[in-house]
Amino acid sequence: GVDLAACGSRFVVTASRDQTVKFWDLTTGFCDATVSDHTDWVRCIAVRGACEAPRGGGDSSSPPDAAGDASSRLALVASSGNDRTIRVVDAHGKRDAVCELRGHDHVVEALSFLCSSALPAAGAAGRSSPSRDRLASASRDRTVRLWSVSSGGSCLATFGGHENWVRGVVLHPSGDFVVSCGDDRTVRVFDVKGGRCLRTIEDAHP
Repeated sequence: GVDLAACGSRFVVTASRDQTVKFWDLTTGFCDATVSDHTDWVRCIAVRGACEAPRGGGDSSSPPDAAGDASSRLALVASSGNDRTIRVVDAHGKRDAVCELRGHDHVVEALSFLCSSALPAAGAAGRSSPSRDRLASASRDRTVRLWSVSSGGSCLATFGGHENWVRGVVLHPSGDFVVSCGDDRTVRVFDVKGGRCLRTIEDAHP
């Protein structure tokens, strides 16, 4: 897999059957870093751009951002695949691990952060949107999961309903919906707050 989303304009991130995730420097053409934490084929990756810190006027007594920890502002890369484990790392520096997410019972086929350009601008206090810390995953176990990648990571919701492998997933720009599709030829829209399927498009493709 290849993800061209912004994690800093200098890099492209790739995933491979060789069980690694690589960061490529577009300026030099060389591999800048290799993450080798997976134990099997890495099938999917997702990238989240960094959030700018508030400018001026802030004081140390200001409340923390909505996510509750520093990872809310980091550029992140999430990866997963045949080992069923989602690994999230800092996209810069030493690519330190941010969290490890477990729960799927089969191969993870797709991951999605909320698109950075769809997020509301930081408010006067410099807080980032809670949706920024959400990651969606789709799996051959026929489920879609919504995760928080802050504070060590946790599963926020599990959505069922698909009758075959789930191949794709995206987070709606509002952060209120998860949209998925799979080998059952359906597209399903899940309500994050209500924890239920709002709409199913049957036989979306022949």
